[in-house]
Amino acid sequence: MQFWHQFPFVRIVAPFIAGTITAIYFQSAFALLPVILGVLVVVYILLALLLFRKFSYKYRYVNGLLINVLLFGLAYQLTIARSVNFQDDHVSKYLPAERIYISINEPISEKDKTFKIVAKTIAIEKDGELVHVSGKIILYFEKNLEVERLAYGDVLSIKANPVPVDPPSNPNQFNYKQYLSNRGIYHQAYVRIGDWRLLGIKKGNQLKALGISLRQQFLRILEQNNLTGKEYAVASAILLGYDEYLDAEQKRQFAGAGAMHILCVSGLHVGIIYLILNSLLKFLDRNRWARILKVLLLLLMIWFYALITGLSPSVMRAATMFSFIIIGQSLQRKTNIYNSLAASAFFLMLIDPYIITAVGFQLSYLAVLGIVTIFKPIYNIYIPGYWLLDQIWSITVVSIAATLATFPLSVFYFHQFPNYFLITNLVAIPASMLILYTGILVLITSPIQIISGLLAQILVWIIKALNLSVGWIEALPNATSNSIYISLTEVFLFFILITSLAFLILTKRKVWIFFTLGMSMFIIASFSVRKYHWLQQRNVVVYNVRNHSAIGILNGTQEIILTDSLFMDDERNIEFNIRPHLIASGVKMPVFVDLQDRISFNQGIFIDGSFVYAGGLKLVIINSNNPFVYAKNTTKLNVDHIVISGNPKINMKALIDQFSFKSIIFDSSNAPWNIQKWKADCESMGISCIIVAESGAWVANK
Repeated sequence: MQFWHQFPFVRIVAPFIAGTITAIYFQSAFALLPVILGVLVVVYILLALLLFRKFSYKYRYVNGLLINVLLFGLAYQLTIARSVNFQDDHVSKYLPAERIYISINEPISEKDKTFKIVAKTIAIEKDGELVHVSGKIILYFEKNLEVERLAYGDVLSIKANPVPVDPPSNPNQFNYKQYLSNRGIYHQAYVRIGDWRLLGIKKGNQLKALGISLRQQFLRILEQNNLTGKEYAVASAILLGYDEYLDAEQKRQFAGAGAMHILCVSGLHVGIIYLILNSLLKFLDRNRWARILKVLLLLLMIWFYALITGLSPSVMRAATMFSFIIIGQSLQRKTNIYNSLAASAFFLMLIDPYIITAVGFQLSYLAVLGIVTIFKPIYNIYIPGYWLLDQIWSITVVSIAATLATFPLSVFYFHQFPNYFLITNLVAIPASMLILYTGILVLITSPIQIISGLLAQILVWIIKALNLSVGWIEALPNATSNSIYISLTEVFLFFILITSLAFLILTKRKVWIFFTLGMSMFIIASFSVRKYHWLQQRNVVVYNVRNHSAIGILNGTQEIILTDSLFMDDERNIEFNIRPHLIASGVKMPVFVDLQDRISFNQGIFIDGSFVYAGGLKLVIINSNNPFVYAKNTTKLNVDHIVISGNPKINMKALIDQFSFKSIIFDSSNAPWNIQKWKADCESMGISCIIVAESGAWVANK
């Protein structure tokens, strides 16, 4: 028991996390939980008052249980209070509206055809009345120069019809609706030119507005010092947390090499700033008042850095975490790093319980936990005698510790693992430190153009070396393991395994050897069972891909995708709509086949133009190139389903005369007006029809 007394905030944050997760995922099932908790608390207080003297030390666990129940209930209440169902003035309860008054809540993001704006709603005009509302919506503005000039805090009047964000429409697809709802966003709208006007007033957080303004000024300083192209993109991302200039190729290379974390300003960057400042202010460690001044200066500088990065959520998380660490270390008595981390997490979740769903929050805390727990035991295995070797070994151990702590969750979310992460971090971490040092000096010396320009040239050389190194590592054979799938259960199993491994390293007790081996066996068994299920799977999927046909035939871990030639070359569309299902099904290399090809495959799959036979399931795919539907046959062709794609000219009566079938599936390559006409025909003739564009992907298991 004395062991747990060292971690009071860890003991506090555990039930708080449990209450938050319960509210997020099971809120409807536990609607009466706050009432039950309230009754239990009242009963306990009454019993404690009436039987106070009978409560001896041996019953102290009752008090602990009560505190845990109260923390659980507090977290639950704070979380459900954020739900739209408990906000009477939420904008979603007043839609549709004639006009909506909004303020821009985040910096504008440029897309291919639109400008994306996250807006905070202020009021709506409905039936001639002005109603004050709350809540956030996402707006996609038609591109023009006037939209580009808008800034954080601007208040607009818009004429638009916000609609609920669509749920995933394909199997295993990223749940963008859930992601936005965790941020308090439930609706989105498209705003055309002429359907909005700037009201000439400002709203929003003045401190955040100042931070965004400072960041824009610093970005202009980088431009004035001749940083351009990829070097400018990397400098703005690492220094100021602005990643809008990074292109897809850069992101792919950094992600594949395992260096994406240096492009996202977070704990690494704030940690580097802290180390720099802590070293510079070391002379203030001489007495109590000097140490207090040092703490204040460290906090001020870290939060100023957070300010110039625009106070983005990831930087604020990191700044809060290090603020608690700085305060904890400043105390004269011995403090525990785990308490500081738990206290910062508790503070952040008090402000926003849904922050626990943020991937960055989860990975940041896991990385720091991994480093503070197992860095020293691994480092002590080998202590180099030379400074350079010591630096290389330290970076290697930090990389191992952080990767061990984060890889289960990282693979779960991103389905890839950088195999050369140790090599990458030996280059990326020192380079990011040099970029931060040099970049800050460029900004500080900007009034002296000669010095600033010289430093900027050095900065360009460093970034070019980093880009070349990352590109070289990413291009190495087998640099990245892609399409990795692990289940949520396996994530927990991996974390138990990593925890047991940490205890083994720390305590060197034999019991942890057996526990580690046992967990390894559980994970291997889980992988084996899933592999068996993958080999048994048989299904057909008509994917929901706007303006395209995509029909997947899954046989074991092989999938054949029948599609049009344009979709085959659309890698971005494939990644978003189809790849998640392939990964979850264990398919490494799908085979893309043009809808017009005639080809046969092994394992009972045969494709002949319009006819598809897959393991006993018979499909007919009808498009504009299939005239046979009008042939006069005395005997109907028996098929399971008919798929209509590409807006063919069809007659439902002729179709019924030609085929005997269970249902018709209209895929997303058909025009909406054609689908509505065919739907009406099906309803009048009693034909079962499925509209993929409305109901999402259609799946038939064989």
